Amino acid sequence: MAQSSHLPGGSSFVFDALAMLDAWMPALLAAWLLAGALVWRWLPRRQTAVLYAAQRPVAMPLSVAAGCLLVFAMLAWVVVYPEHSGHARLLAADAAAQQWAQAHVSAPMREVLHVLTAAGDVRWLAVLVLLVAAWLALGAQWQALWAWVFFIGLNGLAVRLLKNLLDRARPEVLHEMLTSGASFPSGHTSGAVVVYGLLWLVLRGRLSPAASRILAWVCSALVVIIALSRILLQAHFASDVLAGALLGLAWCALAALVLGRGGRAN
Repeated sequence: MAQSSHLPGGSSFVFDALAMLDAWMPALLAAWLLAGALVWRWLPRRQTAVLYAAQRPVAMPLSVAAGCLLVFAMLAWVVVYPEHSGHARLLAADAAAQQWAQAHVSAPMREVLHVLTAAGDVRWLAVLVLLVAAWLALGAQWQALWAWVFFIGLNGLAVRLLKNLLDRARPEVLHEMLTSGASFPSGHTSGAVVVYGLLWLVLRGRLSPAASRILAWVCSALVVIIALSRILLQAHFASDVLAGALLGLAWCALAALVLGRGGRAN
């Protein structure tokens, strides 16, 4: 495995547990997909989905998902294979971003970035996921609950599997940085895109247009801040963050597609 350090608090326990399951990750991912398909098949069809897609279909979500996954696959290919013609250019771009962070990010700014990046930490996102899941269950919004749990879980398993397969080492930083696991793709970034993206989709149907726009800006700002913090803190290369964002966008697009079809069927 790539670089790994002891993390404070509950994060150490989480990543230690994941490390024990790494050998089973392909089977766990396959089981998750099968279980998700079975649950979706038996959901009560008379329930109305809360998601935005159930009210107004998202434009070409399948194309968005396919495009994001294709670009992600191309990026992973360039990262993993040094023989690829773009490998050296990608490494140079990553190095340039890292050098800029080393030269311009001061120690006080790093302290602020550590606080901001926590919005994408596994512990905070887990609390948010549980709270929203409980709210959806109390409202008997089963299709929205399925999408919320299934795609967030799918992202977590897929990211862990990809980290294990690609096993890219973390950046070598000039200051102490607590990290865990391989570098590609960025789990903070993909998790933030999926959780905050689905959060907007879930809440949008219950908000006024103005409030929905405000929520969209807030969620987008959080995602951008978390993604940039991973680069500026040198916890990830810029290409890791881009890959995480692409993966998260793909899952959000698929969630909008699935629930859009379910909503129109109702």
